[in-house]
Amino acid sequence: LSFTGGNDSSKYFLSLNYVDQEGVVKRSDYDRYSLRFNLDSQVTDRFKIGLNATASYTTNTFVPNGFSTNENAGALYSAINFDPTLPVQDENGDFAISPLLSIDNPVALLYGTNSSSRSSRILTTLTGEYSFTDDLSAKLNLGGDVLNEKRKNYISRLTKNGRNMGGIGAMYQGERSSYLAELTLNYSKIWGDHNLQALAGTTFQRFFSNRQNNRASNFPSDATQADDLSLGSQDTYVINNPSSGNRLASLIGRVNYIYKNKYSATVTARRDGSSRFGANNKYGTFPSAAVAWKISEEDFMKNVETVNFLKLRTSWGLTGNQEIGDFAYQTTYSGGAPAVWDDQLITTTAPSRLPNPDLKWEQTEQLDIGLDFGLFKNRISGGIDYYRKTTTDMLLNLPVPESTGFGSILTNIGEIKNSGIDFFVTSKNIVNDDFQWSTSITLTTLKNEVVDLGPIPEINSGSGFLHVDQIGIIRPGEPLNSFYGWEVAGVWQQDDDFSTTNENVQPGNLKYVDQNGDGYINGDDRVILGNSFPDFQWSFANTFTYKNFELYVYMEGVEGAEMLNGNLIDSYFPINFGRNKFAEPYLNRWTPDNPTNEYPSFVNPLSQGRKTVNSRTVQDASYMKLRNIKLAYNIPQSVSWFPTGQVYVSADNLFILTDYDGIDPSINPNNNASLRVDFNTYPTARTYTVGLRLDL
Repeated sequence: LSFTGGNDSSKYFLSLNYVDQEGVVKRSDYDRYSLRFNLDSQVTDRFKIGLNATASYTTNTFVPNGFSTNENAGALYSAINFDPTLPVQDENGDFAISPLLSIDNPVALLYGTNSSSRSSRILTTLTGEYSFTDDLSAKLNLGGDVLNEKRKNYISRLTKNGRNMGGIGAMYQGERSSYLAELTLNYSKIWGDHNLQALAGTTFQRFFSNRQNNRASNFPSDATQADDLSLGSQDTYVINNPSSGNRLASLIGRVNYIYKNKYSATVTARRDGSSRFGANNKYGTFPSAAVAWKISEEDFMKNVETVNFLKLRTSWGLTGNQEIGDFAYQTTYSGGAPAVWDDQLITTTAPSRLPNPDLKWEQTEQLDIGLDFGLFKNRISGGIDYYRKTTTDMLLNLPVPESTGFGSILTNIGEIKNSGIDFFVTSKNIVNDDFQWSTSITLTTLKNEVVDLGPIPEINSGSGFLHVDQIGIIRPGEPLNSFYGWEVAGVWQQDDDFSTTNENVQPGNLKYVDQNGDGYINGDDRVILGNSFPDFQWSFANTFTYKNFELYVYMEGVEGAEMLNGNLIDSYFPINFGRNKFAEPYLNRWTPDNPTNEYPSFVNPLSQGRKTVNSRTVQDASYMKLRNIKLAYNIPQSVSWFPTGQVYVSADNLFILTDYDGIDPSINPNNNASLRVDFNTYPTARTYTVGLRLDL
């Protein structure tokens, strides 16, 4: 619900919104109430102010989920892996459990875990602008973003962990805030064929977070849930109250010049200082420049009727990255192991990281060359860009000797390069009074390569996932975090020549490629199996309009990306056979009567070790998805008192076409674009929406 109003000197916009959404998984839901207010007021001829404010209140009910495994896993993992031969409840009405599995009953996890949050957020920007002359003005922006959240979590005795621990209660309360102050001077001058715009200013940002986590277990009963943690046993109390923050200060300048609306040039410079780096390296300077030429404005193009717009442009720039967390350059401390001193149990502290006072800004240099065009009275328009990005002084965790007490140290090291082409085109296929049809296509390519790691030949990456010590590798000449494991040539058959290997293999075992020919399959036989960067991504959108009706269809796709299928690892290398498995490999597994080269026999699958990262578990994650269809009717101004607007129906995520064995290859639960790992994926919702918008 929205309202607009005002007069010649002041205008306002007010919007009220409410969202009530049930989750994809049972017992999960989301509610959001929000208020938005915008005000622009011309106080005097030279002074104007603006206010943008958004307030929201959100409630969430969560279900346990994530990368955890076994008894600590969430409901989705348990639903996938729990013994499928057991009922939800036994003959006594209790949730069934398996004596052979540490995994809990997934329905018990849903109903035995109560987790909810309440959060409020206020986002405000206040702007004041004063014009000293027609050409010179000053602008002040003050902004704040404050988020407060309170979350309760209780694991009851309906679950395995709850029974073992006598109930587990936790309370989280936190604040995350950021504040911005920005002052700029703006100069704008037009004379003859010349147009000059300049800006100079300074900005200051402060980020702060404060959290309090309390936990207890062994409650008298589940009656109070997490409302009174003091009822838990004192020896189970856990109190955690971390605080963190950082500051960013900048000087900025920009000059933009246009001549005859044909030639333009922009030069920008930033001087940024971050508290995340030590005293010697807090500041970095980041310049950029861009030039453009509107070829279509030249006299020699005036008679070229097929070309209506043609613009050649190029840009170069240097940017910095400081996203390394707070206090990484100095020693920080956390709770250490308890100790006994004079027969007294005392708490201790211990260093939580190796400091590096020489940390500095990671820098990315980018070159872009592009061409924009409009053809046939702009019925076909679009552009093509070539880009090349080179990142130096990368902020990476460098392995160090274990004798230091740590496994790695954050360091500036190495160089990485990205290059590719972006292409987009829009075509007005049919244009008449009653019916229009337009199409938009985008295509993006990306080539990623690690250029240099300094004195380090390679770095192992991706440890700690899925009981796997190493998933990827960072190696010069290869894409960042390439999947690193064993190549599978097929399955050992009964009539194969077993003298070619010194391994104790049997018919039905996976046949790993002996890359160095020494007769053994070990770490030396690992090869790069692919990477998470797609060869190209594309989208295809069509809009059909007939009178006041409008149909929009949007599709997208990814080609050539790989992903490690964590749930498939559980099928190939099960911890025990009581777990559920992927049906396809087991129903079509190797047997003497079915001598397939596709799937092993799964008889004693760990006899060759847990070679979890291999060419069967690293899968092609290419896909094509119908992302959105929307049918709308635009309400015309038929009578003066009835508002215009739109009524529509919409559907999202209708279907996906892929050879990938997981739930949805477009989801990356690992949240690392360079190392995509699929495990316990929260499914994508197929959403249907009916809406009405009135322009009051």
